[in-house]
Amino acid sequence: MKKPTDISIIIPAFNAQNTIGGLVASLLSESDIGTEVIAVDDGSTDDTAAILQAIDDERLVVISQNNLGVYAARNAALAVHRGEWVVFLDADDRIEEGFLRERLKSARANRADVAIFNGWHTDNSGLLRRPVHRKQPYAQALNGHAWIQQCVAQKEWPHYLWLQMVRSSYIRKNNLRFQEGKSHKDILWTINLAAANGLFYFAGRKDYFYITNPASITHRQDYYDIRAYSYIDVISDILALSSQPQHHEIRTPLRRHALVECRHFLGLYRRKIANRQAARMRFRQRVTLRQLIAGVSNLSDLFFVLKFVVKIYM
Repeated sequence: MKKPTDISIIIPAFNAQNTIGGLVASLLSESDIGTEVIAVDDGSTDDTAAILQAIDDERLVVISQNNLGVYAARNAALAVHRGEWVVFLDADDRIEEGFLRERLKSARANRADVAIFNGWHTDNSGLLRRPVHRKQPYAQALNGHAWIQQCVAQKEWPHYLWLQMVRSSYIRKNNLRFQEGKSHKDILWTINLAAANGLFYFAGRKDYFYITNPASITHRQDYYDIRAYSYIDVISDILALSSQPQHHEIRTPLRRHALVECRHFLGLYRRKIANRQAARMRFRQRVTLRQLIAGVSNLSDLFFVLKFVVKIYM
C-alpha cells in the first residue's frame, strides 16, 4: 500500500543544474515518511529539466513552465500538492540530515498550523555562518497576530519561506497564494500567513543553509529597479491589510512594519536604482503620506518619515 503523503516539498528551479539533483536526492533519501517533491522547472535553459527527468522515483513530480518567476512556480505546485504539510525550498541551498523527519515531528507534536524553524546564513564555502534569527519565542506557541506584534517589537521579521512548515488545510482554508512578481513577495505571503491568526510554533533547530551568492540575480544592477518596485507593492499591500476590520488588533504593528519596508525601499532608491523619477511617482500613486504617518510610534520613526517626505513626496 502506498504511504499517505505527509509532506509536499515545493522547489522552484531556474538554471539549477549544479544543485537540484543533490537536493532532490537528499529529500528522497528520507524514506521513513511519506514525501512528495514537486520541482517546478521555471523555463531553465541549462540541463535542469534533463536532470529532473532522469530521476526515477514516483515521489518526484516535475512541472515545466515558461520563465514566470519563483512565485508563479510555487503557486503552480500549490495547485496540485497532496501532502498534509508544505515545505518551500530553494534549489541552490542545503539541508541538515533528517530535515523532513525532524520538522514533521516538531510540527505534529505541537499541533501547529505553522511551524517556524531556524537556519544558517552561509557563504559558498559553508564556513562563515550566522543564525537567520535570534529573537523568536523558541519552544513556544503564539497565534499569528501575537507573532506579528512580537516581530515588530523585536525588530526581527523572519519571512523566509524555507523556515516554514505549513499545514495544507490552513493554506486552503485561508485561500493563501503567492502574489506573482519578481521579488519580495515572500514578505506578503508570511504576513498573510500570520494575519490569518493560526497557531505558530517556533523551533530553534538550525536545519537549513541559505547560501549567499554574490552572483545572484538580486545583486545585478538591472535588478535593483525591479526590487524597488516590488517593495512599493509590499508596502502598499501591508497598509491595505492593516485597514481591514478583522485586523484591528494588528493595525498599528502592520503600519509600523510598513515603515520598516520603506527604509529598505529608500536604501535602494538612494543608491541603486536607475530611474528615480519613475519610482518616486509610482510610490506616491500607491502610498499616501497620511498612511505612512499613521505608522509613526517613536522619534526614530518620525525623523525617518520626515527624511522620506523630502526624498519622495517633495
